[in-house]
Amino acid sequence: MAVRPSVGTPVRIKLSAQDSSFYKTRVADVDDRFLYIDVPVNPLTGRELEVRVDHDLLVEYAASGSEVYRYTAQMLGIAYIPTPAVRLSGPEGTRDLERIQRREFFRISIDTSVQLVRQDDGLTYHAQSLDISGGGLAVKSREAVDYRPDDIVKATLTLPYTGDTLNATCRIVRVEVDDASQERVVSMAFEDIKERERQQVVRYTFMRQRSLKR
Repeated sequence: MAVRPSVGTPVRIKLSAQDSSFYKTRVADVDDRFLYIDVPVNPLTGRELEVRVDHDLLVEYAASGSEVYRYTAQMLGIAYIPTPAVRLSGPEGTRDLERIQRREFFRISIDTSVQLVRQDDGLTYHAQSLDISGGGLAVKSREAVDYRPDDIVKATLTLPYTGDTLNATCRIVRVEVDDASQERVVSMAFEDIKERERQQVVRYTFMRQRSLKR
């Protein structure tokens, strides 16, 4: 049985299952047939998702304290409730609704210094973190970054507030230039991380979410 998200639930939107980038939004309203979300925004570029009627999107949302779901939704246009919201087909009746790992879902902003060392040649950068989740992290740098997708790097950082040190082997997913700030944004997925350290990251994201909701 499909589990509907409630109003205010964070939602992550992908253009396809293979797409590593995503858009962030929240549930604006929900009824028996449709899901209404605020216009999704790319957290790295600040760009809004282009609404294309009848196009499919991959929707990921938390339905309860322990369950996160994913399904393919169809964009059905803009609704006004009263502010603009994207109307999507709801999870009820979909054939591909699936439960996913919660630790891969929540990504929270983080502000700390990160050292990156490329495995092949030791090329080192010091960057500033952007966000982190149980599945990876993103950093920014004003320097030109000579990393490429699929490069393997060691990332070292200290989680704010907790003081926990993280040493993880990561795979570069993409390197982009932010049009507004002209900073290089490096997105990475954890390739090899101790489970104890991953759980430290997960606890950190939950702690930060609770504090932001207050």
